[in-house]
Amino acid sequence: MKGKISDINDLVTQPLKMFGALLYGPNEYRVNKNFDEIYKQLNQNNDEMLEAQQLNSNIILNQNEIFFNEINTIMLSGGIKIIKIDMLDTDKAGCLENYLERPTEKTFILVKSGKLGPRSKLRALFEKSNNFISIPFYEDTIKDTHGFIENYLNANNFSISNDAKQKIISFSGQNNKALESNLELIMLYMFEEEEKTIDSDIVDKVLLSDKPVEIQNLCNSAALGMIDDALFCFNKLESNGQQPIQVLNSLSNFFQRIHNTLIAMDSGKNLTEAMNELKPPVFFKEKDNFARQIRLWNLQKIERALTIINEGETEIKRSPELSKTIAGNIVLRLTAAASK
Repeated sequence: MKGKISDINDLVTQPLKMFGALLYGPNEYRVNKNFDEIYKQLNQNNDEMLEAQQLNSNIILNQNEIFFNEINTIMLSGGIKIIKIDMLDTDKAGCLENYLERPTEKTFILVKSGKLGPRSKLRALFEKSNNFISIPFYEDTIKDTHGFIENYLNANNFSISNDAKQKIISFSGQNNKALESNLELIMLYMFEEEEKTIDSDIVDKVLLSDKPVEIQNLCNSAALGMIDDALFCFNKLESNGQQPIQVLNSLSNFFQRIHNTLIAMDSGKNLTEAMNELKPPVFFKEKDNFARQIRLWNLQKIERALTIINEGETEIKRSPELSKTIAGNIVLRLTAAASK
């Protein structure tokens, strides 16, 4: 059946009401967060629940016997058995198609996946079943992003000025994972300070403290076709612990803003009008760079760039051991495209 986020409360308080749930959508941060939180709460609400191994898409699609062995293993202590399944890199259903028709009593499967279209077999199976529920997590609005920052800081007894909040969003986009990482850096910087109010000067000190390795510089260099600068930034970010998937997320957000601007201009707006429509707005110090980037790209090129980034994110999930190579190759391809 089709569900919504508010149905999560019923899942954790009445797990026997359903045989399982699918969490999916483009908002991977919230999918993962709720996936972990639901599992945690289910275990807290039933002392007899035991942790099972997390299965992945390879098992569901190609090694059915492992899934059914796990499902049919008897719990000597009784209670509900929870099976966690990671399907983030596919929209196929595999052996789940047969299982959803004949689920096992006192077993709850918790499945997470990424963006699933209406034609996705996995999504359709959960939506059509009365015994299972699918819950989508869509991209955050700008209001959601403001709320995320405020809630995150309030929980840690911090406050923030409006200018500082806007600046953090301009650096991080509406990516909660990047926002969380940047907020943690700022809070660590202010750990010993008595005054826990974040202003724009503090944001500059922390997030622009080493400008060559700041993610904004990588995005700017790639979009301007500055190959040496882009590779230098990428290598510095990687050596300082930035994960390749985070780099691609930042590039995706950045190039999506260029795409939105080009769409607005294609509909008849001038550059200034198109830039003013962006949420969050372009930070005033970045407006000249952004205007230069717009002149280097057109709709066809930028849509191809976004496809390349999306394909790279999928490749990294499939082959995490090659993540640096995959991300580096994408930086090269984007930078080369900008100069053509």
